[in-house]
Amino acid sequence: MHFWIDLGTVGGYRALLDELHEDYGGDLVVSHLQGALTVDVKGLVVETGYVDKDYRSTYYSFYAKKGMRYSAACVRLHFFREGITLDEVGDFRCIQGRPQDHYVGYMVLRPTASAPIGRTVLSVRARESVQGGVIQANHHVHLLGERFDVEGFPYMQQHSDISVCAHAACWSILRHYTQKHRCYAEFLVTDITTMASPTDPGGLLPSRGLNLEQVARVFSLAGLFPDTYLKEDTVDRQGKKDPVAFYRHLNAYIESGLPVFAAMTALQHAITVVGQGLVKTDAFDNTSDSLLFEWDAVEALIVVDDNHMPYMTIDTLNSKHYKVGDIDAFIVPLPEKIYLPAEAAEAQIVDVLENGYVSDTVNVQQLDFSFMDRPVIRYFLTTSSSFKAFARTNQSAYPAELFQTLMDLTLPQFVWVAQVADLEEWKQQRSSVTFLLDATASASDVDPFFMLHDQHRAFVHDRGDTRRKGWISFQQLLAPGPKFLRNLTYRS
Repeated sequence: MHFWIDLGTVGGYRALLDELHEDYGGDLVVSHLQGALTVDVKGLVVETGYVDKDYRSTYYSFYAKKGMRYSAACVRLHFFREGITLDEVGDFRCIQGRPQDHYVGYMVLRPTASAPIGRTVLSVRARESVQGGVIQANHHVHLLGERFDVEGFPYMQQHSDISVCAHAACWSILRHYTQKHRCYAEFLVTDITTMASPTDPGGLLPSRGLNLEQVARVFSLAGLFPDTYLKEDTVDRQGKKDPVAFYRHLNAYIESGLPVFAAMTALQHAITVVGQGLVKTDAFDNTSDSLLFEWDAVEALIVVDDNHMPYMTIDTLNSKHYKVGDIDAFIVPLPEKIYLPAEAAEAQIVDVLENGYVSDTVNVQQLDFSFMDRPVIRYFLTTSSSFKAFARTNQSAYPAELFQTLMDLTLPQFVWVAQVADLEEWKQQRSSVTFLLDATASASDVDPFFMLHDQHRAFVHDRGDTRRKGWISFQQLLAPGPKFLRNLTYRS
């Protein structure tokens, strides 16, 4: 059955409570929703008797075997912005536009009262007080003969018995990969719980948590390639501990559109980092550093935490529950063919800006970055097709010779991109200088660059078919350069 509830009225959430059986944790659900949804979310459809594959996977392998009786059916809530309602015969009525134009996500409720919130995808525009960029994929549902699409990142509460926070974080990342890239198989909660164990117990067992090795195992079995970072092991080029670099590397993967499994050892908790907060354009006005990283101007990270509604913001100082600094380890599940890690890419970029460039054929000290008084670096992974599409869109910002060279390069599926800008140019979210690095290079590769340039010339190494390498010259770059390439979807 389907019921329409008007959340724009005083008794809206009270009406939701009345529709939910106590097994579906109505009080907890309402406490999560109230204050977390924007005032634009005016109504919802309650869909009862819903068959949810994630819950069913745990029901048959665990809950159906318990002494307490659990229902096999779930409830699904569908959220809508104002301007739409559901009439008595189940037809959507819109003041204007299509029903899809008003849809902002769904939430599955399991009959596990203490932890009822199952598979959920909400649009960022449905969440209160979210500012910044978020990793998203398209998800769709079918309701009353209509198809509804929503862009978001998946979320669920831990079950607290067969799955805990680490399982929920793994599930959210794997579900995102399934939706974003169809080459990855779908994994349900039961799959993840059993994948974490080196042996098959023949059924689900209550979980006490996962260590980093078990998490990496889950991602490996899912066809991804996990890379693990520990804050205590992160050092600078002089071998000194450098915790700031740890967060730069994490942010580089987030800027790449790759969700990160983050662990907080002291709190015995795990979350998924899915975005970054707004960038403060005045962050460097009172600093004197000659080489800057955009990470140091990022106000916060955006996370999915199974204890809270999705897209929670955490910053360095004032977060209510924990801070960015509480993250002391992370795992980034990489697609295949990414071998150059963030720290190696960063080291190569910094070395060029500080010391010039030396190829293996000729000593090259001709790149001149003096026109950038205080360079700001942002670096990230992207697909070569996305980069070339970006360059094509911004063709007018490139000299013709440089643009043609970019188009002609034989690139692998993924590349590291460094966009370097003078401070004033960076404040306009533009950059004149671009470095391209081979994501399939190894960390020990002394020259992983496809292309790097200054205002007047570029050194190009086609590492693919032609093996061509050498210099090209062009007319002076136009300033400001092209806008930043963004892999995230931003909301301010």
